[in-house]
Amino acid sequence: MLGPGAALAQSTADRSKEEESLLYQKLHPYLYDEFSPGEGSTSGIDELKQIDKPEIPIGDTTKLDAPLAFARRAFDTLDEQTGLRLGVAFTALGAWASGESDPSGASYDLDLLSAWTLVGRGTPNTGVLVATAEYRNAFTDEPPSALGAELGTLINPVNAFNDRLWVVRDLYWLQRLFDGKLRVLFGRAAMGDYVGQQPMQNPNTSFLNRHFSDNPTVPFPGHGPTVSVDVRPDDRFYVTAGMANAYGNTREWEFSSLDQGDFFYTVETGYTPTIEGMGRGRYSIMGWYIDARERGGTVIPSDQGVTLVAGQQLSDRLQVWSRYAYADATTTNVRQLAQAGAGYAGLLGSPSNLTGLAFSYAQPRLATSRDEKVLEIFQRLQLSRFTQFSVGAQAIFDPGDNPNENLVGVFYARLRIAF
Repeated sequence: MLGPGAALAQSTADRSKEEESLLYQKLHPYLYDEFSPGEGSTSGIDELKQIDKPEIPIGDTTKLDAPLAFARRAFDTLDEQTGLRLGVAFTALGAWASGESDPSGASYDLDLLSAWTLVGRGTPNTGVLVATAEYRNAFTDEPPSALGAELGTLINPVNAFNDRLWVVRDLYWLQRLFDGKLRVLFGRAAMGDYVGQQPMQNPNTSFLNRHFSDNPTVPFPGHGPTVSVDVRPDDRFYVTAGMANAYGNTREWEFSSLDQGDFFYTVETGYTPTIEGMGRGRYSIMGWYIDARERGGTVIPSDQGVTLVAGQQLSDRLQVWSRYAYADATTTNVRQLAQAGAGYAGLLGSPSNLTGLAFSYAQPRLATSRDEKVLEIFQRLQLSRFTQFSVGAQAIFDPGDNPNENLVGVFYARLRIAF
């Protein structure tokens, strides 16, 4: 047992290590992304980091927040004592469309998130076990994800928000080596969470249409067996390369299909400057290839493509981004995608509020489909520390698979509680 003097010395040493670690993070910001600078907040471990961020509500909601604040403190204490981070998020969506019988739908999404640092706590070289699960179901006869088929759009105006019930999304090990400059991820994961993303790509908190909330030119496999490596020679550059089972399916484990030898391959390289007076940016190029494979007696051809992303903080409040993607489109029917958008934080009373505006143009591979154009705007309000409410609208010009409509509208409301 340590005496008072030894205990004080140990405490001082621990504080010094923490201060040194915080300084190192400040000087090397991209070394403290969870896996890759191209990683989106749809990945389980990055979503945990976003949930842990203390949001600022539009008013005084201390009493309203008390029960969830108690749970959040308990989670934080558990993390401090054991290295196990926990998070819970519940998101509900209602969407209504004009055109083709005015379809509508409502559903919800419950996410259970964990990341357990079992190796190297307090150092840059950590080993983390990430496990996440999700439950999706509909409030109505049809979930919002059915709107695309009913409206005849080339790309679904609603991403996620279906009725697939329980799934295990992530179950992987993330290891950092050489002061975090080399990172290795292996286990059950989805490559689409880590490459080819624009900076505002999350249907739970940002844009809803798959034009923006996914990369619809790429036939990313679902969550399944995956291996990926991220290398960062310094704070300004990174390379992320990986491969995943081409049969990856979030509803299944798909280990038995590994012996087919068909895979999805990707490599992304990026430049990540921090510009004085503006902020952080990311400029990246991602190439991918997927093997031909057989599913249910049908041969699915190989496919390949490239995605370029440019995103930059112009100030503490304003960010802008653009993305261009090209694919052979033998599996997605989306040959080219060109889009640009912006996000502004701080309207209507809280710096945690977010306003988004984006426009996208998609060209199909098949001559039977039309070029589709989408304009989407949303306003997110931080009602309390743990509760967000968003409203949004989409104008879809020339729905790609519906020659009878030149313009359809989609309107939505979204409630999210995360702690």
